[in-house]
Amino acid sequence: MNSSTSETENRTKPQQQQKRTLSHKNESISDHLSIDTIIEYLSRTIFRPGGAILASLANLAIYSHSDWRFFVSLIWAALLTFISLWNHVDRLYANQSRWFLNPPKLNWEEQIVLITGGGSGIGALLAKTLTERNAKVVILTKDPPQSESSNSEIKSYICDVSHCKEVDAVAAKVRKEVGHPTIIINNAGVVKGKLLLDLTEEDINDTFGANTLAHFWVLKAFLPAMIKEGKGHVVTVSSLLGLIGTAQMTDYCASKAAVVSLNQTLRFELDNRYKTPSIRTTLVLPSFIQTKLFDKVQLPPSRIWNFFCPPLRPETVVRAIISAMEEQESRIIRLPWYTNGARFMGDGTGLIPAWLRDALQWVAGADFAMREYGPRPDAAERLAAEKEQERGIDLDSKKNR
Repeated sequence: MNSSTSETENRTKPQQQQKRTLSHKNESISDHLSIDTIIEYLSRTIFRPGGAILASLANLAIYSHSDWRFFVSLIWAALLTFISLWNHVDRLYANQSRWFLNPPKLNWEEQIVLITGGGSGIGALLAKTLTERNAKVVILTKDPPQSESSNSEIKSYICDVSHCKEVDAVAAKVRKEVGHPTIIINNAGVVKGKLLLDLTEEDINDTFGANTLAHFWVLKAFLPAMIKEGKGHVVTVSSLLGLIGTAQMTDYCASKAAVVSLNQTLRFELDNRYKTPSIRTTLVLPSFIQTKLFDKVQLPPSRIWNFFCPPLRPETVVRAIISAMEEQESRIIRLPWYTNGARFMGDGTGLIPAWLRDALQWVAGADFAMREYGPRPDAAERLAAEKEQERGIDLDSKKNR
């Protein structure tokens, strides 16, 4: 980085800090209050087994063992303890922990983390945060990073990860100049935001190239070294829209659904064919994230909507990903809390009736959230106009008869 760039950045830093301060002043507590906040609070208080057990013992000391208040608190404590143990055993089994003990925390100084799409958004924030933990970071980006970094721990390579040959060429450089990545974060993604009939062949190829094929090319280039070492972590950044569909996102939803299946089949291959269960896999399924990729999304502007379905801050997603890597656990990250409902909404599950699914889709305004993307008029508007024109011609011909 040259001196003139550094001086410019130094002059702009106070202005940026002032803007952040002003924006925080304008925010109220209600802007941060959501169902996620309440659930997190409850999970740390009345839904915590230890607290429930203490409450039950307190009731026993105050009331007799036959009193209904003690009985209810005992049942509640037993239920929470059972659920907690069930989840704990399931988590340890999923991570193939020996003797059902938690794995040791990750030593970041020994890690080489490769991030695709690391020049902006979630990828850039991940890179910055990981270097603060003394990890070496390699970012693959199609375009030069939005801001040049002076951090020597970040190594940037220009690479279109949708092309296998480019990935292979850059992979050789990475192995020679930095080493074998111990963590892969497949994060690169694009969104077109067009109706199916407006999508061009190039649009579809671009979407599947970045959102799906890139995962294959990066894994084929770097996974063999992980398998030889018998350890590592693969993070697959998908989307809530990989589980449920929405209008004007056909290519995006399909491409994200593909990598959901990729993550699952990769897990089976690592466990049963490559015999490397110690290589962890994490699937990230976020909803709308406040990044440039979705800056034109239109969501219902109501406090009720924001309470139950809050937009995600990039920092929230980054913290969840880093937690999975740091704890050396395979995880499925669903953010925010309401995305857990997607397990019941997809066509494959059929666990909720179609009318309820459609009602939720309508309330969310999901099928019109991307109206600011794509051409105008779009395919639906053009076809509607053509229908009206044909109807007018038919009416005129009938009158002439």
